[in-house]
Amino acid sequence: MNNNNKEYLRYWEIAKSKMIPHFAIWKEVINEGPRVISKGDGVYLWDINNNKYIDGMSILWVVNVGHNRKEIIEAIYEQLNKISYVSLFGGYYHEKALELSELLTNILGMDAVFFSNSGSEAIETAIKLAKQYHYIKGNPNKYKIIGRWHSYHGVTYGALSLSGIRQNRIFFEPLVPGFLHFEVPYCYRCPFNSSYPDCELRCAQDLERLIEYEGPKTIAAVIVEPVMSALGSVYPPDFHKYYQKIYKICKENDILLIFDEVNNGFGRTGKLFAYEHTSVKPDMFVFGKGITSGYAPLGATVVSKEISEVFKDWMFMHGYTFGGHPASAAAAIANINIILNEKLYENAHNMGLYLKEKLQELMEFDIVGDVRGIGLHFSIEYVADKLTKKPISSKFWIAARIEKELLKNGVYLARASVDRTYIAPPLIINKEQIDFIVSALKKSIYKVQQEFFSFKK
Repeated sequence: MNNNNKEYLRYWEIAKSKMIPHFAIWKEVINEGPRVISKGDGVYLWDINNNKYIDGMSILWVVNVGHNRKEIIEAIYEQLNKISYVSLFGGYYHEKALELSELLTNILGMDAVFFSNSGSEAIETAIKLAKQYHYIKGNPNKYKIIGRWHSYHGVTYGALSLSGIRQNRIFFEPLVPGFLHFEVPYCYRCPFNSSYPDCELRCAQDLERLIEYEGPKTIAAVIVEPVMSALGSVYPPDFHKYYQKIYKICKENDILLIFDEVNNGFGRTGKLFAYEHTSVKPDMFVFGKGITSGYAPLGATVVSKEISEVFKDWMFMHGYTFGGHPASAAAAIANINIILNEKLYENAHNMGLYLKEKLQELMEFDIVGDVRGIGLHFSIEYVADKLTKKPISSKFWIAARIEKELLKNGVYLARASVDRTYIAPPLIINKEQIDFIVSALKKSIYKVQQEFFSFKK
């Protein structure tokens, strides 16, 4: 990147040697320059060079209510003026953590909350709660945790062991023992080479097979995202039947069912919470990201009365120094009230229907194999051959190339994988802004498609 902005050049020098990037190849940052985002307002972002973009990803499935919401900023400011930090260790509390606990449990019809700093930490909490719950109930052999292949639940060691993305795991093995995986409801690439409804939801039955093989007396919990994010907005062809099967299998075997709504929750899927699509309520919820819309770090693990009652005579051997930080709790309360008062989940549903219709136009491209999603949680999957669904080689990094083109066309869609583009704008988005995103996608995909077929030759 050629740029004479002295401030930018200074940050580029820092990025070259002083800061390890997250999920990025450092050499590319050194050679091409860092993408320094400087400010945001509503659905828009500006980089340090004053280039303007539509935030097509809510940064990272995070900023649900949009950028620069004064209500949240003022709530944080007021709290920091009152007291900046209180530890929740040893029976100490502060007002905002208590108020947020009441708000979350009332909305969800659950019983109690444990606060952390992020989705990964909230997953770690859920894992530990499940294991200690069974221990207290006299079942210490119930220690195994089941997730799904290709799932993403975070990068701390427990969350990583639960996740099923091979390339995230290989550098850090051996991982934590006792984590198992079953197949995904990925109809575009069915792991059983079948199709719905003839398959009779074999992907759900695969959980039963795994439990029978391992022994139900060894399984503590099953943890799933209602809508799988990293795999590309994947959800079952029939929400109700699939999750009723999963729920029934868990209940029959005294296994806790946990929904990871870190990416799904607080309006993203067109309902306030994704579990509302499923007709079942899990034993635990895990939240992060949209709980504060990114205005401050926070994770939350919300449990049923059955679980909370078990812990009332025991110490939960777990805690985080900054879990439930006063500023974060204040941000969450203000953020959730915005989502509720403005009914942003309804806008996500309505704009999601429009986005789905517009994204179908991308199927005209030879490299676009599938477009799928719900609410404002969409993905595009690219293929080398549309008929055979042959995947694109990782050598080409097609989605990353499209991401770079999108920036040139005024759209921020970070978090590209090898062969998927994710679209998850703030829940305040309108049709005109969606049109802009889709137009930029068309221009960007067209250019990269040409490059791809030249590359294949």
